[in-house]
Amino acid sequence: MLNIIKEQNPNLVIAATELHRNGNIPSDCYVVDLDVVESNAREIYECAARLGLRTYVMTKQINRNPSLIKTIVKSGFEAFVAVDIECAYLLNKQNCTVGHVGHLSQIPRNRMKETLKMKPEIWTVHHKEHARFISEAANDLNVKQDIILKVIDKDDMAYPAQEGGILIEDVLKTADFISSLDNLNVVGVTGFPCALYDFEERTINASSNLHTIIKAAELLDSKLGIDIKHINAPGSSSCESMEVIASYGATDAEPGSAIWGMAMQQIYGTDVGTPAQVYVTEVSHWAGKTAQVLGGGFYADGAGHEMMSIKKAFVGDRSDTILDNEVDAEAPIPQWMDYYAWLYPTNSKKVKPGDTAVYFFRPQVFMTRSAHIATVSGIKSGNIQVQAIYDRSNNLIQL
Repeated sequence: MLNIIKEQNPNLVIAATELHRNGNIPSDCYVVDLDVVESNAREIYECAARLGLRTYVMTKQINRNPSLIKTIVKSGFEAFVAVDIECAYLLNKQNCTVGHVGHLSQIPRNRMKETLKMKPEIWTVHHKEHARFISEAANDLNVKQDIILKVIDKDDMAYPAQEGGILIEDVLKTADFISSLDNLNVVGVTGFPCALYDFEERTINASSNLHTIIKAAELLDSKLGIDIKHINAPGSSSCESMEVIASYGATDAEPGSAIWGMAMQQIYGTDVGTPAQVYVTEVSHWAGKTAQVLGGGFYADGAGHEMMSIKKAFVGDRSDTILDNEVDAEAPIPQWMDYYAWLYPTNSKKVKPGDTAVYFFRPQVFMTRSAHIATVSGIKSGNIQVQAIYDRSNNLIQL
């Protein structure tokens, strides 16, 4: 992974190190190249527009960061998807358009009225009982809500702890039941993941889940006469994957990691987009022959591949030489609290307490314990400016 950031955005590593050495950013901090994010976002937005795809931006990877969201909106995107109720709440608090709720995580029953007041464009349901709860809340508020169905087949894939959905063999009777409920309209289908990256072939391909929802949309249209407005097909949404899902008839994409250049097809393939983030912390102390590094933000996406694990870090006390000092590294697995991570320096790779350590991996910042995000502009031009630093709770901080 270090070779990728060294080749594609080395100035980010240099700038992040300089900012850390000077005390302009804290340790345990994702440093984000804001100019690259804007460029990536504009390319993805224009690609979706060319393909006629509706977009809902996923912000969990960036911890719903206000500085990054502002840049994403500036790039043309208007609506967002909330991965869970916390995400919906935080997006709404930032005056974002909460366009899609209920997928991946269903909205708790006692938060449904609050969510309906956000006026989501679509709401995913995994089963008919959940739809009944939404109907009751919508009736109380005298509003109507458009519903899309998460549809699966028996052999479709699901990441652990993301299982569930309406079996395609049950989709007609479930849709018929939901359509009979007051104040709800069935308007489409969804699944996840709809596109998958093949690390061996270095290609992005349609998943069986995508085939399932396309089939479900056809059934709902032909058998029940439902006007299918949404075939929502999230999963590694980027320019290349959007080409794939559009070719099958999907209508919606949900770009997230790709906006800061972290989709697998960008990192390892030929898709447009440049990596725009690194994780910066510092060496704390020695424990025997192991250098202990301050943690708080280590979360390499477990849905990735062994190729994306944390194995090395750039370490040093000078920005002009840090790219030359790669040290073997390891981070705690998600089941362990990352108070520290580990460096395994050899005699030729000198490491000392206080050194800056720069990592590159595919993160999910909302899953971290204490990570900050610093957005930085002017890296390419050399006019480096820290635009904002937020803590894990998105409090704006000053150093």
